[in-house]
Amino acid sequence: MDDVRALRTWLERDEPLEALLSGRHLRIDEQSGTDGTPGRLGPDLELVLTILGDVVTVAALTEYTARAVKTWTNNRSRLQGGDPEPQIRPLDPDGE
Repeated sequence: MDDVRALRTWLERDEPLEALLSGRHLRIDEQSGTDGTPGRLGPDLELVLTILGDVVTVAALTEYTARAVKTWTNNRSRLQGGDPEPQIRPLDPDGE
């Protein structure tokens, strides 16, 4: 769960995402994971990015997010020797 919160903080400070957040065009929420990884104790936590206006496309948001997650993963791996496995999954309009 600490990785998820650290990633959220990183995303909130990433320049294009920070601009969308401060303009109230994007929201980042934490929620319980939906796929329940077997063999893990406790609930999974995932981040959900919600577009609140027509300022950014899903493709652009996915590109911004993928770039930020890749940078975060590389930094974390280099500094802490860890290897988190974040996944970016676009959701359909129904949240599925």
